[in-house]
Amino acid sequence: MITPISQVFDFEKVPSWYPICFNDDCPLKDECMRHLAAQHLPETTETACCVMKNAQADGKCRWFDKITVVVKAAGFSHLFDRVMKKDYTTMRKTLTQYLHGTRIYYECMRGERALSPKEQQWIINYVKSMGYDWEVTFDRYFEDYEFHDPTKRSD
Repeated sequence: MITPISQVFDFEKVPSWYPICFNDDCPLKDECMRHLAAQHLPETTETACCVMKNAQADGKCRWFDKITVVVKAAGFSHLFDRVMKKDYTTMRKTLTQYLHGTRIYYECMRGERALSPKEQQWIINYVKSMGYDWEVTFDRYFEDYEFHDPTKRSD
């Protein structure tokens, strides 16, 4: 079962590195994650990284981030239940490396940190590459907004 996204926007989920946008004149504002986030900035916030008005020209903005809802997964506490003993150490080390270290590995495994669709698919593909044909499932699934890092965009 997938828990649907909350109707109440939670600004706490906006990454600290994420530039937000207050440009109310932008024709893209209704579809832009940066503008949506800015509309929910807590009144107690004193500083924020933001997109300036001159970023938008001719109805386009290179900082535009289309509002996207994705299904994230939390927890993989049963991932190794059917893994053969000979594969366990290799798989755990590879997953730890993929997830950028022991701390993040355990946060993801316990469900304290969510896995993006890309990370879920990587884990599923990795398990299959190890010769296992069972369906990889995670402890829970939920809808959430996706925030794109402007420094890692491919377009």
